[in-house]
Amino acid sequence: MYKTIVILIAIFIYCAYLFFSKPDSLVINESGKIEGLANKGRAMLQGERFWKNQLKVATGLFNTSTKPHLPSSEEMQTLYNKLRMDETELNDRMKELYTPEERMAVLYRIKADSIERAGKWKKLDKVDEELRTVETDKLKIIIPLIEAKLHIVKPD
Repeated sequence: MYKTIVILIAIFIYCAYLFFSKPDSLVINESGKIEGLANKGRAMLQGERFWKNQLKVATGLFNTSTKPHLPSSEEMQTLYNKLRMDETELNDRMKELYTPEERMAVLYRIKADSIERAGKWKKLDKVDEELRTVETDKLKIIIPLIEAKLHIVKPD
């Protein structure tokens, strides 16, 4: 009898948790299914409130992914420029110790590094844009499914 009461209390507490909590991320996939057993329980207990929260999360993610933003390499370029300024200052102080050949080698290394980094930044920006496009396309599918659950609009 004691074990039954403890189990019922645990179930009650878990159901109360599911009723009052909400997922921090989007838990609806492209086919409109809810991912995770706890999230399915939330949807069952919360009903329309769950779907409104998911619509809010999905819309927020969509707005974030579609608004213009600086390329992801922008921050790295700023850090690289700071690093270059420090290296230039160090090279200026060490200039008297370098032979002409060493000075020329330093200049070539700097040029080679900047060319190499520019290529990496282009690749990084391209990958970032592709990921953002995939996320936006996914959200374009999910948002109408959530709206259909809330009977806001009919799905296509």
